[in-house]
Amino acid sequence: MGTLDNLNNIMVQLQQHAATVGITLGGLMIGIYAMMIMLSHDTSVKGNTNRWENLQKVLICAGIIAGTGAFMQLSQGLGHML
Repeated sequence: MGTLDNLNNIMVQLQQHAATVGITLGGLMIGIYAMMIMLSHDTSVKGNTNRWENLQKVLICAGIIAGTGAFMQLSQGLGHML
């Protein structure tokens, strides 16, 4: 049983670091898109459409990151129960 516990500990550590790196990069991407939206001075219809498209990308990425974080916590919780 000790071998399985050690393997589980290794997997938990790898998952924690992978989630941290992924969430950090995702947050950076959201920040860059948000800055692009705020710094855009184009007031044409096409410019407004582009801003809304970028805003949709930001919100979708935020949802994916939140879902991934919740999934990682769930999988780690299930791993500890084993």
